[in-house]
Amino acid sequence: MQCMHLSDSQVPLPIMTSSLKMALGLSDIPRVAFVGSGGKTTALFCLAREYQLSVIVTATSRLEIFQTQYADQHFHCDDPLGWGGNLPQDISGVTLFSGPKNDHSVDGLGHDALQQVLLLADRKDVPLLIEADGSRRHPAKAPAQHEPPIPDFVDSVVVVTGLSALGKPCTTEWVHRPEIYANLSGLKLGDLISVKAMEDVLCHPYGGLKNIPVSARRIALLNQADTPDLCFQACELAVRLLSTYQSVIVSALNRKDSALDIPIINAIYK
Repeated sequence: MQCMHLSDSQVPLPIMTSSLKMALGLSDIPRVAFVGSGGKTTALFCLAREYQLSVIVTATSRLEIFQTQYADQHFHCDDPLGWGGNLPQDISGVTLFSGPKNDHSVDGLGHDALQQVLLLADRKDVPLLIEADGSRRHPAKAPAQHEPPIPDFVDSVVVVTGLSALGKPCTTEWVHRPEIYANLSGLKLGDLISVKAMEDVLCHPYGGLKNIPVSARRIALLNQADTPDLCFQACELAVRLLSTYQSVIVSALNRKDSALDIPIINAIYK
């Protein structure tokens, strides 16, 4: 089974290989936030590598230490205001700015430090990619009251969900904050997660849509379409999401097209 690319008129077209940047429909100098679960960090750094020049990456939530190694250079500050407006100017490749380092993670940036990073990105005229959510590496999640910390200046928000949660129980093994996920989806704890349940969470104002700025483009990234069955279910889900999201991407970001060395994009819906 091969998923299809749908045009604006919803006429099926043969799928074509696409970079993640092209699939997401981003400009050359975007301000993008990634939220959700099941591949945020992978998507963020895959996208960063597709930009040929310098890219600034940061986070408003915690990053695990091993994730910071995806950057070419990493600047962190024990005092979020300690940069004093004088951030390192010699940036190249993928440059990560974060808060203090802890035992197993680095903190995200607060408002003032983030504004300094935004000013640097504006001065350098480079993309700014922001991880704005945490999921403890679960494929599915629902946001807590304080989540997600999406900056108000972003022009696009990519809401990621992991398709490997489909058919799995709504428990802590598969879902970050399963009680909230169950409440938003109408499931009971332990119920199997269906396409409808995933749709309900992604389209809920306190779920996938939470804290997205009114002016930002809403993009759903259905990741982990690693089997024909998951790809089929993802395409079904994508059609349902089009009334809420400007575009929906079905992907398998942990796999790559061996010939082109880019992540596999299974389908694009607009």
